[in-house]
This record gives sequence, C-alpha cells and structure tokens, in this order.
Amino acid sequence: MAERRRIVILGSGFGGAYCAQELERRTRGSDVDILLIDRHNYFIFYPLLVEAGTGSLQPRHAVVSIRSFLKRSTFRMAEVQSIDVANQTVAYQVGGRSQVDRVRYDHLVLALGSVTKMPNVSGLAEYGFQMKSLADAVALRDRAIQMLERADATTDEEERRALLHFVVVGANFTGAEVAGEFHNFLREASRRYRNIRASECNVTLVELQDRILTAVDPDVSDYAVRKMRARGMRIALNTTVSQIAADHTILKTGERLGTHTTIWCAGIAAPPIIQTTDLPTDALGYLLCEPNFRVKDTDNVWAIGDCAVNIDPAGTVYPPTAQHAVREGQHLARNLAAVIKGRAPSPFEFSSLGALAALGCRTGVAKVFGIKLSGFTAWFLWRTVYLLKMPGWSRRLRVALDWTMDLFFRRDYVELGLHRPKGRESNA
Repeated sequence: MAERRRIVILGSGFGGAYCAQELERRTRGSDVDILLIDRHNYFIFYPLLVEAGTGSLQPRHAVVSIRSFLKRSTFRMAEVQSIDVANQTVAYQVGGRSQVDRVRYDHLVLALGSVTKMPNVSGLAEYGFQMKSLADAVALRDRAIQMLERADATTDEEERRALLHFVVVGANFTGAEVAGEFHNFLREASRRYRNIRASECNVTLVELQDRILTAVDPDVSDYAVRKMRARGMRIALNTTVSQIAADHTILKTGERLGTHTTIWCAGIAAPPIIQTTDLPTDALGYLLCEPNFRVKDTDNVWAIGDCAVNIDPAGTVYPPTAQHAVREGQHLARNLAAVIKGRAPSPFEFSSLGALAALGCRTGVAKVFGIKLSGFTAWFLWRTVYLLKMPGWSRRLRVALDWTMDLFFRRDYVELGLHRPKGRESNA
C-alpha cells in the first residue's frame, strides 16, 4: 500500500478553512490526510463582526463551526508552539494539557492570519480596545452600556460627555464601520436614559492619511466623510494618537480629547510565531511567497492570507481581505492537489470584485464591478452580498431573521457579561 501523505494547515480563518474544504473535494478517494489546527473551533465571519457587537444580529450567528464546515478533515483545537521546517514537524498543545504533541507533515499551509498592530503608544496596552475577535466586539458593546449607565448617574456635564465619547483610531473598513455603528448604537440607546441627550453621544474617527477608506475611490471616500459628519461624527485626518489615558486621549497635534474609550483599528501585524522560524520574511515579518503561494526557498511550505506577501501579476501585494483569502485558499488547494499528482502548481491571479462598507444608520458606500454606490442602496447591497456569502443556508436564515427583527423592534441595551480584566476596569 502507498504511504499516506499528510497536509497540515495552521489557521482556520477564511484562507485555511476554505483551503481545507476545497482539498476535501480535490483529494477525495486518495491517500491524503488533512489536519487543520487552530486555537478556536470556529472562524469568524469578519464582515459581520461589528454588527454582532452592536446587536444587529446574535453574536453566535457571526461565527462558523469548523466541524460543521468540514467533513473529512481532522481538526485539533490547539495552540501551535513551534514549526520545525528542517524536520517537517509542527508542535502544538491542546488546551488544558501540559503535553506538547508533534505531527509530521508532507505539506504545510500557513494561514495564520494577523494580529492587531500595537505600536509603542503610551497607554495603548493598558487602556486601548481592539476589534479583532468576537470577544472584542461583545466586550465593546458591554463597554458602551457601562458608559451609558455611568453617564446617566453623573451630574457633571463635561464628565458625561467624556463617558459618551468614543475615539476610533484607524479609518480603514473596520474603523469606519466601528465608528458608524457605535455612534448609532449610543444615540439610539440614549433614549432609554432619562439624563442623557442623544447629542451628548459622540464618536471621533482618527486617521493618519488625508482621507478615510483609502481602498475605495476618493469620491466614494468623500461621500462617506460627508455622511458621517452630517450625523454629528468628527473625523480628524492627517493625525494619530500619541497617548491614551483612563479619561482622555491626546492626538499628535497636541489636542486633548475627553474620552474613556479608545478603540484601536489602525493596522495589522504578522503573527509572532513566524519570527520563530527560519522562513523568509519581509521587513514587517510577513512570509515571502512565489506567485503559486509556495514560500520562497522551500519545497513544501505554502502561505496564504494576511500572514503572507502574495504578489499579483502587476507586482502589487494582494490586500488582506476576506474575498482574497477565500480564493487564495481554494486556489492553493488546487495547487496542492496538482503537486501531489506530480503536476506543477499554477500562479494565482485574481481581480477584486469590489469593496463595501456599512456606516451605520442604514447607509454605506460601495464600489462593485466598477460601479460606485452610496447611501441606502450601498447599505442594502452590503447586507445582501454578505448574507449570500455566509456559509450554510441555516445560518443565512438566522442572520436574515436577526436583521428583520432589527428593522421592526428596538434592540435590548443590556450587558452580556464580557468585561475587561479587573485591573483595566478599575482604571477606566
């Protein structure tokens, strides 16, 4: 009997999960085993993460179970400890166990995603919030409720405005959506509080560049700025944050913003474990790859998604978006199936289908197939596209029902019990 070959995939985000799913189809009936390792047994449907936090849909509906998504692959919920490229092994540790297990691979796929970029900004680690996980999203919802409760109990107007002022750093898609959705969330929730006026709930969006949403055309970006400012949001361009404290944030310009909540959405960084290997990386720590996803100077190590530098035919790096990660995962699966059969892998070529962003209050911006849209039409398209992209009809139905209920009934503005560590809460 022929010896079975093992493909190990590290990371079950969009890239890793869709790579494993496509591999199941491509290697059905062959002597190939697929092992997927991740610290979570789900992947987050990131486009819906902000809405899951603000209550437009149930948080559990924004995650996809890996075990239901895959049929034939083996899954291990574990933390990767080390990668030994020379001996073709991966060491991992299952939660709750002191034992470190090792598995040998014939092909290794690195789909490790990214982490939030945390620069050396005073107070960021102590007081900054993130929007990278479901826990982050729900914890921010709890934070908003806490600030509303505290503001309702204070008679100091300046203190109340600081409690109800959220500062969002980074005006990419995530930052813009966080700013728009939480501005809407705070103002709608304020109706339930006798001592709070909606005008006291404010959001400042801070961006280092000269415009927000740099992935879309300038006129689409300008429209988003006009709509957000018309709703009362402040947008500070060409600057960033230099210091974060418990009750204020200071901009590079020296301006002091009274706020108890600063949300950091300014960029991503490569996963730290990559630096523990001898694999080639760029100056920022991302894996350097050939056009077919093979990591440079290797034969059987491949990388896709946020953690990798994958170049398009024009020499531009593919952006770290969900639509690219899905197609990279599927294409890599086809390449792996070809290599196993003795054929050469093919280079990846893909043109973005467009970009969409929701801005709260049922408005959005979009550019799809070269067509620019804004307002309600863009928002409706945003929801339609991501509803259809959600894996599984049962989950699509749940999300559709959540959105329908949100149209006709007010949300419950109540904490869900996820808080910051006590040390941070006591200083907030």
